[in-house]
Amino acid sequence: KRDRLRTLKLKAETKNKDEFYFGMNGKKTEKGVEYRDRGGEGALPEDMVKVLKSQDEGYLRTVRKKGLKRIESIKTQLTAMVDLVPTPEDLDDLDDDVVDTLRSAGVLPPTKPISRKWKGKAVQSTPRHVVFVDNQEQAMNYTGPSGSESPAKSRDQWLSDDEDDNTEDWTEDMHEDDDDEDKYAPQRAQKQELKRQAAAKKHRLSLLQELSARLKRDTVLRHTLRELELQKRLMAPGARIKIRGPERVEQDDEGENEGSKKKRGEVKFAKQGDIDYTPRVYKWRSERKR
Repeated sequence: KRDRLRTLKLKAETKNKDEFYFGMNGKKTEKGVEYRDRGGEGALPEDMVKVLKSQDEGYLRTVRKKGLKRIESIKTQLTAMVDLVPTPEDLDDLDDDVVDTLRSAGVLPPTKPISRKWKGKAVQSTPRHVVFVDNQEQAMNYTGPSGSESPAKSRDQWLSDDEDDNTEDWTEDMHEDDDDEDKYAPQRAQKQELKRQAAAKKHRLSLLQELSARLKRDTVLRHTLRELELQKRLMAPGARIKIRGPERVEQDDEGENEGSKKKRGEVKFAKQGDIDYTPRVYKWRSERKR
């Protein structure tokens, strides 16, 4: 450290005050912070910036539309499953953020019922469509009005490609000695059922995790689109007032029953890059259109 200080002191003493190099033209230091010029003719024109923002907005809309199609596809797969509602053991395998996202999207049932403003009014549950059939075989082969596949077919699709060969081998082994009373047939059937349940559980958890990640990404894209639209509006002429900046909403356990109502102390300011934030809000003065 002493040698370093001695070297710096020597450089400061022997520095030429009239020294010049071309890097000084685009660089300056203010209070120990170095600033550099990016070069060129300065900032882009405002019209060009608007065009670029419009292109970015169109790209984000395309990406979000593609993501929404995938979200609907995952929801359709989950709806076709017989054991859609996960058990408490399955919820333990998921992260808390994933469970909260799925509950906010309505995929999983909420932990507590939503309180109503008027007392004595019954809480409405999630609507269900009940179909009555004659026997169990018709129930397994029933196809809904939307043309979705039957639960029996959807269960077969849960198995991965690696386990299809093993399933065929197990099926052949079971039907090979039907005439002979094989004492190991019930054990093989039980083992096959356990394998199927494990594969179905793994597939269901992977779908839930993917759905949670895509829902979060859709929220980010929606906020980004709103921010781009707001920037384009701010570049246009017109009087406006800033009502609220970007805020990060933190929900407490006590405030879950009151829906999305905000309380004092629950809202904190956040940076523009955060995921869980509400975009800033502006209010424009009303103008009379011709």
